[in-house]
Amino acid sequence: MHPRNKYKDNPPDFSVLAFKYPSFYPFELTYCLLREDFNLFLDIPLDTLCPPIPSRLNYIHWIEDLISSTESHEELGKNTVHGIDIGTGASCIYPLLGCTLNKNWVFLATDIDKKAVKYAKDNVHRNNLDDKITVRRNKTDKKILLNENMIKDTTIKFSFCMCNPPFYENQEQYEKGVESKITSSHSVCTGSSNEMFTPGGEFQFIKDILEESLILRTKIRWYTSKIGRLETVNKIVCELKKSGIDNYVVTEFCQGLTRRWGIGWSFGSQRPTFSGSQPVSKKLRRSAPPKSEFSVVLPTNVGEIFKFLRNLFDELEVTGQWNEESNTFYGSAQINTWSRAARRAKAKTEAQKTPITQKAGDENLFEFTCNLEPEPLDVSISNTRVIISWTNGKDRNIFESFYLHIKKRLEQEFNDKTASL
Repeated sequence: MHPRNKYKDNPPDFSVLAFKYPSFYPFELTYCLLREDFNLFLDIPLDTLCPPIPSRLNYIHWIEDLISSTESHEELGKNTVHGIDIGTGASCIYPLLGCTLNKNWVFLATDIDKKAVKYAKDNVHRNNLDDKITVRRNKTDKKILLNENMIKDTTIKFSFCMCNPPFYENQEQYEKGVESKITSSHSVCTGSSNEMFTPGGEFQFIKDILEESLILRTKIRWYTSKIGRLETVNKIVCELKKSGIDNYVVTEFCQGLTRRWGIGWSFGSQRPTFSGSQPVSKKLRRSAPPKSEFSVVLPTNVGEIFKFLRNLFDELEVTGQWNEESNTFYGSAQINTWSRAARRAKAKTEAQKTPITQKAGDENLFEFTCNLEPEPLDVSISNTRVIISWTNGKDRNIFESFYLHIKKRLEQEFNDKTASL
């Protein structure tokens, strides 16, 4: 489970819930948890999916991390976060939980099913969240986001969209999946056909979102979806790469014996600096995105490295500011001053006493953070981990060349000095 999930290492006490809520005894764990822990009251038809709350929280917390990780240092937490829940269902569970946990979130919740839309609207109204959540019916199954009733004509820029798509193509595929499980099912699936089945299964549904995102692009900062089958993760990553999208994330959601996955992609230049809710399994590693965080451990204390990097960043004409409480530098580079060619050009211009030409405007090559953390590898030696994270930019090669230059200079200064003692 996600580290912030309230049920991680703290499972509900069923006996207490049964005592407080008589309705719990037959079947209504979801209702009781929502009422007890979130003060939410729902009415869900018996022939639709009844959402397990811990797994829904995992997805919400992952979205929170994704958004906060790709906001600028200055705008962090200051803006309204607009989200879209695709296929919200009768419970409207993601918008209700998202807006309860995050007071600056607002949602557009969509569904193609009339009955689901009616129940979703009633559940929003029942919890006094009409000013935060708008429920709309998508009147066509041909377009998911690209239609007049969704977001095509709105001026709002959305921070994210989320989706828990129908996992299966048809009843036969569902039954094969159940038969292939090593252990018996721990719950009964009571979802409607719209919630469980879609032509082409979850892969085609997410691929359709991807194809529409190629038109909408930065209209939504992060396009995300939950995934029920590991093979779908790998196939969607292949589709992202075919479309030239290298800014994506994958994660794994765990609840008891159940595993699900999540994927997100963006056309923006903001790079996420977190790995997900937890380390991914070996099976998922071949779908993991390229690294945007690099680190090196040096045999000296934080203070010495702080002084060295402050001078080095000045030398390289990197702009930014230090947060001395957290030993974190928030920086950006407008020109390449660290490559061999750049150093030769600088020496030549200095010899000729001509100024170096800056890039036009305020455009940055990239933005990054540099964090210094004590690393207790050996109690007899002060060690520091230097973590440099790529937070914004389009050119991975130029950022990696910058990191390698910083790493080389640090190792020359501190590893060599230690070796000579």
